[in-house]
Amino acid sequence: MHLSGQTPLFRAKNLEKYLGIESIYLKLEGANPTGHKNDRIAEALCKYAKTKGYEKLLIHGSERYYKSIIYFADYLELECYGQVIKSDLNISKKKQFQNINWIDIKIKKNEDEVTQIENYAKENGMFLLSEWEKKPFIRSLAIQSIMEEISQKLKSPTSVWSQAKGGYTVMSLYHQIMRSWIDEDIDTMPELHCGVSKIVVDKMSDMPQNQPKFKEILEGMQSIMANTETIIHSIEEEKLTEAVKLIKKLENVTISKNEAYSLAAFLDSEHKEGTHVILLNDGRSDIEIKEISKLPDIDMDEIVKSTRELLQPYHDSYEETIDAVKKAVKLGYIFTAKRNNKIEGICIIVHMGFEDFIPTYHLAYIGVKSGNAGRGVATSLINAAVDKTGGKMSLHVDIPNKRAKKLYEKMGFVHCYDRMLYKG
Repeated sequence: MHLSGQTPLFRAKNLEKYLGIESIYLKLEGANPTGHKNDRIAEALCKYAKTKGYEKLLIHGSERYYKSIIYFADYLELECYGQVIKSDLNISKKKQFQNINWIDIKIKKNEDEVTQIENYAKENGMFLLSEWEKKPFIRSLAIQSIMEEISQKLKSPTSVWSQAKGGYTVMSLYHQIMRSWIDEDIDTMPELHCGVSKIVVDKMSDMPQNQPKFKEILEGMQSIMANTETIIHSIEEEKLTEAVKLIKKLENVTISKNEAYSLAAFLDSEHKEGTHVILLNDGRSDIEIKEISKLPDIDMDEIVKSTRELLQPYHDSYEETIDAVKKAVKLGYIFTAKRNNKIEGICIIVHMGFEDFIPTYHLAYIGVKSGNAGRGVATSLINAAVDKTGGKMSLHVDIPNKRAKKLYEKMGFVHCYDRMLYKG
């Protein structure tokens, strides 16, 4: 089971009206467990290390990278180590991640840092997880899943917009576009666009000869952009601020300034007619998933009423619904999805009384308010249910409800058998 991925592909209808563009979708990677695209990479790397028999991980990277790796390492019961460096940045890491081990690796100034850390990891039986790994094949495969998910929902995307720091995201998207096109999952080859800091673009025009490592990264990025025919957009800092404010105002989507290059590039460009997809590395909707666990917090009538309204036209009778809600209150779980304190979705999970005979839990009801299609409400509720039940959960799908069945299958559920009821 994957904990990362299957993030919402959000139809930005208000942004479409604002810009006068036919179709815009936002890929909200902030819906991943720790809130970033990096989670896809972290999960793949941690599983790879586990498969190779490692029990200890040595992390080398940014705070964002640490957060993702530690989450999945904890899930897979792997021990994490961080590198001690006397700097304000590393002091911040130590304060934020106090539950991991910190080691002091003496780095020689005239030798490559990653190579030295890699040698230390080998000598001490650790698996190195470096954000700047020299052989990024696993991270590339993980990022390809983003484009795979997009092509499953959109047959003819006109353009895909991302941002670049090293170029591997662009290369990964390109590889999956080619695969999807060959497999006829998509009809057209979308244009690739990439938002890049103006400072970096200027450096690419005038390579820094006195910074060989930085020069190597820039040359690699240039090569990737050329080979994938990606259009580079130079973005100044004020454009990032404008993009963050606009998408929050129009779509109630939150992104950080540092991850807004793709959106800023899109907003600062002219567009062809068609369907455009913007990848937001930490973009997330303002939906709040809450577990109702205390009896005083539960208004039984409100829960039953909301459940039946949100499930139309597939709702059960009042008597059946309240029976399930009572069961969930006693032994199961109830989750609500709220925006501005108003219920947009609900999920009712009941305990079946078994450990092995059938799945312990059953997803009795899940309903989402109309107008939320593609906004990740149902996905967020199901993720919360899977996490809470440990995946020991079944569900029923009405035969005509093909859209729901498709969503469940994408999230890891499989069709095992048909349910038959005795009607006498």
